[in-house]
Amino acid sequence: MSKNNYQALIEDRIFMGGAADVEDMIKNEEVDVVIDLRAEATGCAYEGAEVEWIQIPLGDNKADDHLLFKKAIDEVVGAYKSGKKVAFHCAGGGGRTGVVAVGTLIELAQAAGMEDAEAKAIDIRAKINIKPPQRAALDKLYK
Repeated sequence: MSKNNYQALIEDRIFMGGAADVEDMIKNEEVDVVIDLRAEATGCAYEGAEVEWIQIPLGDNKADDHLLFKKAIDEVVGAYKSGKKVAFHCAGGGGRTGVVAVGTLIELAQAAGMEDAEAKAIDIRAKINIKPPQRAALDKLYK
């Protein structure tokens, strides 16, 4: 069992959690990039961090956020493919983080579709709980 409240989506390279986990992800995993999915954020959840901070301002319940979800997924995949360690998070690490985890697994060909990707993501991070409007956004992207 992990001693951390965050998890590795892709071992040693892509990490996911909630805002409260950002400091640990930076200190323990030495991430290079933090992708913040919170629309409400005004800065990195770990103040003073020397990382690239990218904010993708997602609401928690809008189906029309699919383009922002795609941008977030592309940022995670792009950082990964360029050799960087990347972390992504929302406030609690369940809804928005879950959508980006599912999309990232699909984009990296680590899953055979949406259902498989969601099952794998939940197996890694049990807290993932994709809400109906977020599922609609995933459907727009991957169905």
